[in-house]
Amino acid sequence: MYAVTLMKYCILVHLLMILFMYTNKRLLTPLGYTTKIHYRPPKEPPHRFFRKRFDIDSTKVVLYTAIVIVSVYFVYRFIVLVIWQICQNAKQRKKAAAMENEDIAEGDAELKVQLADDHSDDIFKEFNIRYLRDLYIRSKKEFEQFRTMFNAISYDQVKLSDEYAKHFKKKLKNRINAIEDTVDVHCNLIGGLERWMDQSYMYKLAALEVNEEKIPLKDEKCLRLVDLVQSYYIYDSLEYTKPKQIMQRIDREMLELDVNENEAPVYC
Repeated sequence: MYAVTLMKYCILVHLLMILFMYTNKRLLTPLGYTTKIHYRPPKEPPHRFFRKRFDIDSTKVVLYTAIVIVSVYFVYRFIVLVIWQICQNAKQRKKAAAMENEDIAEGDAELKVQLADDHSDDIFKEFNIRYLRDLYIRSKKEFEQFRTMFNAISYDQVKLSDEYAKHFKKKLKNRINAIEDTVDVHCNLIGGLERWMDQSYMYKLAALEVNEEKIPLKDEKCLRLVDLVQSYYIYDSLEYTKPKQIMQRIDREMLELDVNENEAPVYC
């Protein structure tokens, strides 16, 4: 787009050069050209200069042609294109409104009921336990990093204000609380909330992973995501399984999130 704009300016400059070249009587001497016209006085006023320059038919034709070309372009650019853009925006708004009002079920009452009920009130409930655990570890890590290394090493010249830092810290903490609440909901579905009340959330996640197939039987709106990468994190992909395990091991040791001392499996 920048190149096209630059070309337009070049064409305008070229048009002006043509205008002044073809109206220069010293280059293209017309009939009746005299020494008086040639040796005009220096520093002539602009109005007298242009009146003498465009006083014959040939120079007037060049001037009027340039004015017509520039006028047509401005009309096209600032009137025609604006009206066309307004029409396109109106058409897109009508199309979007038609798509919103489109009846997908088309009179099927059963499908309408299913579509009305098929929504999630908690995105964390849709994650599989494996990805929920990964997200929990990452949330704890980001919270601790922000809490302990706030403004310690920064490439920004302006640091965060105390008010915004408290607000962002609260958001990170609320994300951890939301994941922990989701873990408690899953535990309650399979009857393990009271038994694992004193255990850490890493232990609860390990126990839920063993009993993962029981959770959708209790609530159909849980664990419905089936993508290989559910938390939009590169280390969730299969190609990075081994590096992710090493990183999570380091993170769990730093954050003291080990399930138990010997990393023994959890049986439920």
